[in-house]
Amino acid sequence: MYHRIERAAVNLAAVLLFGLMLLTFVDVVGRNLFNKPLTGASELTEILLALVIFLMLPQVARRNEHIVIDLIDQICSPMVRKVLDAIACVLASIMFGLIAWQCWILANRAIGYGDSTAALGIPVGPVLYGLAIMAGIVSVASLIAIVPRNRKAEPAPGEPAHEPVIV
Repeated sequence: MYHRIERAAVNLAAVLLFGLMLLTFVDVVGRNLFNKPLTGASELTEILLALVIFLMLPQVARRNEHIVIDLIDQICSPMVRKVLDAIACVLASIMFGLIAWQCWILANRAIGYGDSTAALGIPVGPVLYGLAIMAGIVSVASLIAIVPRNRKAEPAPGEPAHEPVIV
């Protein structure tokens, strides 16, 4: 069940990213060739970009695949690295919990004021509620990432089987 939800989120993010690409293309062509940019393109770009990022963050958090800088990994024991990874997961959970909480407050305010985007009149509150929910899911996924997993395990259905690339 979880893999279906994860796959649906990935597919939705891919569709939104493709839409973002088309939106940018049409806006640039309209601006440069016809001197007529697409009305509301910046608003739609902001909303779509936020949605794409927040749709993918739970998967990144659950897999513990955030971008990291390994400054002391070479001098630490495996046990110390595990403890540091667990602390990082707890801190990420707290931070995304705070983001969820603040987004929810902002969404309540936006709904109360009837806040909407300037050019297209898109209501801001529902978008902020969506971001708050996704940030809450990231918070929980960060805690789930504390549980040690075998990195060499078989990939989930639909996941590519690959080794990490070291650059």
